[in-house]
Amino acid sequence: MSLRLIANWKLNGSKEFNDQWAQEFFKNFSSSNFKSIGIAPACIYIDHFRKVIGECGIEIGAQNICDEDSGARTGEISASMIKDLDCKFSLIGHSERRIFFHESNKTISKKLNQANNNSVMPILCIGETADENQKNNTYDVLESQISEALQDLNELNSLIIAYEPVWAIGTGKTPNLEEVNTIHKMIKDVVQSRFPKIGLKSVLYGGSVNSKNASSLFSLEHIDGALVGGASLNGKEFAQIANILNELN
Repeated sequence: MSLRLIANWKLNGSKEFNDQWAQEFFKNFSSSNFKSIGIAPACIYIDHFRKVIGECGIEIGAQNICDEDSGARTGEISASMIKDLDCKFSLIGHSERRIFFHESNKTISKKLNQANNNSVMPILCIGETADENQKNNTYDVLESQISEALQDLNELNSLIIAYEPVWAIGTGKTPNLEEVNTIHKMIKDVVQSRFPKIGLKSVLYGGSVNSKNASSLFSLEHIDGALVGGASLNGKEFAQIANILNELN
């Protein structure tokens, strides 16, 4: 299975940022293979960023979609809209959406269905808080997030899951490598045993991924790549992570 690398730029960016990021990235990326790389800029900059990077093969996606396709949902963006912009994927259920926008697993399930109906690859984000981790509830929390998100879906053509321990996002902390590998195997086992009609493509790791720890993470048996936040905002740093990934692919 080929490794994947997805950048989540969150609430960052501008036209100038796009230009500078692209210059730094292409100057430091040492391969001509962009097929395993995806970028999720702010939706308002998707079209501009696509023009900046050209037809190099980097996939562009969204950070979020609405749980409805159209109607009275002021400020929302639907799966059909991002599909119209030729977006290939969308993050769904990121911990910041769960925390700040109070998204429930039921809402996340509806978003997965919208993505599936519009042939947009959903990247389902799951993860436990520091308190849940300290109480040894990680497995129960992840199993619940997976089961509740997928239980109302008869089938899902393609799915990527990103495991992001909430306490590791942007903190510089990462779990023990053996623990991460075991958790990724558990995630795969849960999906394959309970939801055999779900086409699980990859399980990515997210949470303070950078060029210093990427090689160790990518070398683990059950990690299929990474969802990168803060480090992806630096074009040179993200290129270095991508170079490591391509060496192992």
